[in-house]
Amino acid sequence: MRIDWEPPAPRDGLSGSWDKFVGPGATNAEEVVQLGLGAVIAVALVALFWQGATPDTTIWQWAFVVVLALDIGGGIVTNATSAAKRWYHRAGHGKGQHFLFICAHMLHLGVAAWLFADNPVAFFGIAAGALVLGTLIILFTPLYLQRPVAFGVATLFILLSFVPLLALPNLNWLLPLLALKLLLGHLVKEAPFQPER
Repeated sequence: MRIDWEPPAPRDGLSGSWDKFVGPGATNAEEVVQLGLGAVIAVALVALFWQGATPDTTIWQWAFVVVLALDIGGGIVTNATSAAKRWYHRAGHGKGQHFLFICAHMLHLGVAAWLFADNPVAFFGIAAGALVLGTLIILFTPLYLQRPVAFGVATLFILLSFVPLLALPNLNWLLPLLALKLLLGHLVKEAPFQPER
């Protein structure tokens, strides 16, 4: 194995759009793991939601959960690949870009709060505030301490899902899996190991 921090240029066309999303130069094995394992996770999340669904569950709740499951299922796996690490931690892609990536996921929290939370304002304010604070702590931690600090911050964020005020009926996996995808997967800079050519 070797460490390679230089991502290849994204391909042209639709393939290039995919490259910019998951990281150019992904190996065939990385593609299979991202798509295959991501799909299995997404199906499992929808199945968990289905087993707790009631006749009152709306089409909007179902639609949101399906999209969320696909995004989180694929995102957890993809953000941990060497191709993604190399792409999202490349030269010129710094703290500002990482912060904006995390902020884009506030949409997940906002829609979840609106569709599921007993107190949407409190849920969104606390969860989003904790996510932003955790992100800033991880981003400004020295690199050699970043991984253990991220694990600690992610653990505290996960514990929020056990606070009754932040309980989401039938969607209690949201905060823990966002912690995996964002705080541990996306933000932590780790060496992008590559197979020998």
